[in-house]
Amino acid sequence: MVLEEHIHNKIRATFKNDPDYHHFTGKDDLQKIGREDIEAFQLFMLNKIIKYASEKSVFYKNLISSVGEVKTLRDITKIPFTDPNDLAQSPYKLMCLSMSQIARIFCHTTTGTTTGRLKKVFFTQYDTDRISDTMAVIMGTVFDSAGLDLQNRVVQIFLPNNGPPHSMAGLIAKGAERFGGIPVLGDCTATTREQIKAIEKARPDMLMGSAFRIWRITQEASFLCDLSKIGVRTIFITSEYLSAPMRKRLKEQWHAEVFHHYGMTEPGFVIGVECQAHNGFHFNETELFFEAVDPESGKVLESEEEGELVLSTLDREGMPLIRYRTGDVASIIRSPCQCGATTLVRIGSIPKRIALVTTIGDHEKIYTSLLDEVMYDFPGLVDYRVIISSKNGKDAFTCQVELLKKNEKTTEQVTRLLLAVPPIKKSIEAGLLLWPEIEIVDRGVLRRGGRTLKRRIKDTR
Repeated sequence: MVLEEHIHNKIRATFKNDPDYHHFTGKDDLQKIGREDIEAFQLFMLNKIIKYASEKSVFYKNLISSVGEVKTLRDITKIPFTDPNDLAQSPYKLMCLSMSQIARIFCHTTTGTTTGRLKKVFFTQYDTDRISDTMAVIMGTVFDSAGLDLQNRVVQIFLPNNGPPHSMAGLIAKGAERFGGIPVLGDCTATTREQIKAIEKARPDMLMGSAFRIWRITQEASFLCDLSKIGVRTIFITSEYLSAPMRKRLKEQWHAEVFHHYGMTEPGFVIGVECQAHNGFHFNETELFFEAVDPESGKVLESEEEGELVLSTLDREGMPLIRYRTGDVASIIRSPCQCGATTLVRIGSIPKRIALVTTIGDHEKIYTSLLDEVMYDFPGLVDYRVIISSKNGKDAFTCQVELLKKNEKTTEQVTRLLLAVPPIKKSIEAGLLLWPEIEIVDRGVLRRGGRTLKRRIKDTR
């Protein structure tokens, strides 16, 4: 696997070139990299970043200066958490360098903050180079998993290109160039017809974009052309949850293998990627360290126990993040992957974000990924939106749907799908939730972009 080889090579290079790095179990044979070597490397890098941050960052000087050296990875629990509110309230205190050394600032809203302020995340040129390097390895892993070589592969990217060259799309494009690929930036604001024409012109081997954008292109273009004849070999989905019905539909329409990417802005967009086993996300363990913790107690959970993901960046200049609470729910899987990457751990599927969970009825939990699994199974669905309100002392559930076409049974069919969702069914049967109201909206009404990119349940109660 490309990613596993990259991780092994990074450890070998560090052992050879960094006089401070002494641990390597296979000293007589640098070809031998075991799980213990990866964890020793992570511990080495973790202590380096703790020392660096406590010396350079006002925030971390106050938070972790008394921690000292971490003897084992489990000792990371001595360090307090950093959370999204810190990035909104004290972003400049987290910085380790002056503003003159910052190449890009990303400001964005988030579901994880309670202050109403924008989070600010700072990257130096070194940081953006690391992002592009890791993206090159991630995309290389996708091509390799699909049985394709890397040279001269065309990658068409439908992601925001605000503030190039260090935009999200720009950094990914640089990653494509680094493995010998040819990046083509797609216009996220164009109409579906214009986007399909651009795809037909570029004939990409990989089509990359957010889940809702690639889905909309696929659904709306199904009447315009035969997508399978364009020649796309891989669909690389990012930004949102990829439901099983969505994956199945994309694969059928494009005749391409579909891979899911897990990323977020804070560590630099790129985090993890599926291999051909499609059973969790492999990630660059020389750059990131993950824990899964109990959201309430903060206790670190065992392998395959589901909890909140906490990340630590191991090689960042501008704004290192140490024990950052992501708000994403998943597990850390330590059992060997079917792809053969025996030395790597991986992140399990990410079913929800804590801040996106809404309760109905008697504290029944609903969230968009739960609804995605049923809604995207509806033929002709382009997008949907859920609004929770209160009427006559009960919860009310409104589902707006945008369809390619409708018939007289559409409302009944969508209602039937929603009633199959256990929390909705249970709340209705308990008399705490009114019967779902289905509202069919005009085409394009639910088209998303910019700061409204993420789908979320709108709660007006």
